Amino acid sequence: MKNDWSNTQKILTQAAKGISVIKDMQKLLNLIVYIVKKHIKSKSACIFQYEEEFGAFILKSSRGQNRILVGYRIGHDNRLVDWLKKKKVPFLYKDLNILPALKQELKKLDCAVCVPSFWDGELLGFLILGEKCSGDSYTKEELSLLSTLSNEVAVAMENAKNFMALEKLKEREKESYFQTVLALARTVDEKDAYTRGHLDGVARYGVEVAQELSKSKDIKISMEELNIALLLHDIGKIGVPDALLNKNGSLTSEEWVVMKQHPEIGERIIEPINKLRNVGKIVRHHQEKYDGTGYPDGLKGLGIPLESRIIAVVDAYHAMISDRPYRKALPEKVALKELKDNSGTHFDPIVVDAFIRAWKKGKIKKV
Repeated sequence: MKNDWSNTQKILTQAAKGISVIKDMQKLLNLIVYIVKKHIKSKSACIFQYEEEFGAFILKSSRGQNRILVGYRIGHDNRLVDWLKKKKVPFLYKDLNILPALKQELKKLDCAVCVPSFWDGELLGFLILGEKCSGDSYTKEELSLLSTLSNEVAVAMENAKNFMALEKLKEREKESYFQTVLALARTVDEKDAYTRGHLDGVARYGVEVAQELSKSKDIKISMEELNIALLLHDIGKIGVPDALLNKNGSLTSEEWVVMKQHPEIGERIIEPINKLRNVGKIVRHHQEKYDGTGYPDGLKGLGIPLESRIIAVVDAYHAMISDRPYRKALPEKVALKELKDNSGTHFDPIVVDAFIRAWKKGKIKKV
């Protein structure tokens, strides 16, 4: 029996150290309830957490007989809460001299033991355990261990709460940053009077080609990342002077050096959004060529991200069927022939074939 108690102490002590690194609040609460119920061997266990928006302690996780009560609320002015705030220690239901109404409420929660968790003097929540499976009473040692565990729980809850608040803030900032980047991409689109609407055209074509390719079980495409990359692929041109974008003639070698920087600039603009790191790589490589003669890194064949290879084809096609300062738009069939002629050199043959299939089905139309 002594050995069992020693093992329980070790397990709960180790668990206390582990829970402090869990950043998801609900997973944390579920784990606390699971560990305590299993190793204290109680018939039930549940945990309440204070939620400011409701001004109450909400039952967030439960195991055993009171599982159906998840979502149950106890107001911050409840007598139980008042008692916990004043005493700041665990209590045994059988030892507590309380009003009959409160005793009835604790019976409903199957409460044999209640263990509060405090942080900086504030009651964050409390753990309620039912009777032990063995029918034995809870010992002073068990109450002491649960009290120690409650301190670790408080630290873990505060860590998780702060982490989740920080993540929400980051998400809002990311969304705001993404909207700013997308607005910049639209600005780039508007800068070039001859290809205004290029982004939307390329995005439509890219999605159709990706859907055609996705019919093959061997080809996996991240449609979300492709969609975003299609809209942001030319964002780096924000750093290219209007005079180059709208030049009535071929670019000089010096001007090409400036123009060729736009994929790398695009990646740097997108990079601060962690979730769009892969999109940044797709944008960086959308000017690579299948034979390795493209830029900025001279990647070759399958070494180029598939999404980048898709953008390379639809981007080139849309540019060919659009008016340019130095030439009129090419007929669609001439542009298709250009894609075929450069399949295997500039463009991935598989992507070109998918593009042609989509075009023949009428899915790629000039607007």
